Amino acid sequence: MEYNELLDIYRNQIDTLDKEIIYLLGRRFKIVNEIGKLKKENNIEAFQKDRWEQLMKENLEMAQECEVSQELVKEIWDMIHEKSLEIEI
Repeated sequence: MEYNELLDIYRNQIDTLDKEIIYLLGRRFKIVNEIGKLKKENNIEAFQKDRWEQLMKENLEMAQECEVSQELVKEIWDMIHEKSLEIEI
């Protein structure tokens, strides 16, 4: 297989994965919205420190297992968490 053909195959795979990531983020934020409503109805703070710490621990462990930079995963999840809190409030 030629360089350009192989490159196109890899790029198509990346494009598909990127679309899946965006789709999953959309689903995640819809659920976050529902959680926010539930927390408001029950007078519960949006930020749940224990839940956040457990989530980060598990995600960083998974990053290590998958040979993904833990620093990158932490940065990404910090951004996702920040946006989630904005949605919940």
